[in-house]
Amino acid sequence: MKKSILISISGAFLILVLLGLWQYGSGADVKIVDMHAPPVGVRESGQLDMVLQNNGSKPVDVWLEVDNAFVDINGNSRSTSRMIISSDSTDPWDVDLVSLQKPIHLLPGNNSVSVWLGYELPGEYPVKVKVVENSRVLDEGTCLVEIPTPELNLKLEYEMESGNSSDIYRIYGYLINNGTGSARDVPTNLTVKDERTGKTVLISSNTYYVGSQDKTSLWNWPDCPYAIVEITHGRPSGGSYMPVRNVVIGSIEDQFLINVTSTWQDQVVSAELLIPSEEESR
Repeated sequence: MKKSILISISGAFLILVLLGLWQYGSGADVKIVDMHAPPVGVRESGQLDMVLQNNGSKPVDVWLEVDNAFVDINGNSRSTSRMIISSDSTDPWDVDLVSLQKPIHLLPGNNSVSVWLGYELPGEYPVKVKVVENSRVLDEGTCLVEIPTPELNLKLEYEMESGNSSDIYRIYGYLINNGTGSARDVPTNLTVKDERTGKTVLISSNTYYVGSQDKTSLWNWPDCPYAIVEITHGRPSGGSYMPVRNVVIGSIEDQFLINVTSTWQDQVVSAELLIPSEEESR
């Protein structure tokens, strides 16, 4: 009696073991065969493109668990588990559009899949991806994503128009990026100091965006300068320079130092002009 019970228990246990092995062994066979991500600008939308190979003969639904795809200004990685690109998404930081809690349907053979990337700091980030089916990790891989650092410079130049009553200096400025990474919301300050009195006569601030290997004009209105300095020979002209708001009026004895400074992360760049120049003031 005891022997028959023992045999029955052993048989049942064996059946359970074989059933478990069969279920485990009959799971999906999916591999990550390619991962690629072009360099992404700071706070710009990027994507990690992957090729997932379904080696089975039938379609299979899997999940993607992605780590380090989003890193904020403090260097903290945001959780993006099971995040894939939505056709409605235009902003990778809009969680409502990109956090889609649904599986990815893989047909037999190679399948192209992409996930959003977004970073608020330059650097290199290892993005880790796991392919999961029913809590079982089918495959995993890591792709190093590069976020290039901008290389900023400033340039100032001017045009002078001389009249009977005054000389008008139209000042133009450019924020230049010689690097391959973009820079968004770059604080830029304009300061004008009267060299004769030492007093600051104008302060103005604005923020700018400059793309990879590009330049951005500092003025906000087409065909208008960034700033104007009027050096009068007698009375000021009294004319309006709108929509230009950065306007300084001085007399023939005055000389103004124009300084523009931009700051981004740990970069501080500046440019200066002396209006009138030393040669013009002689």
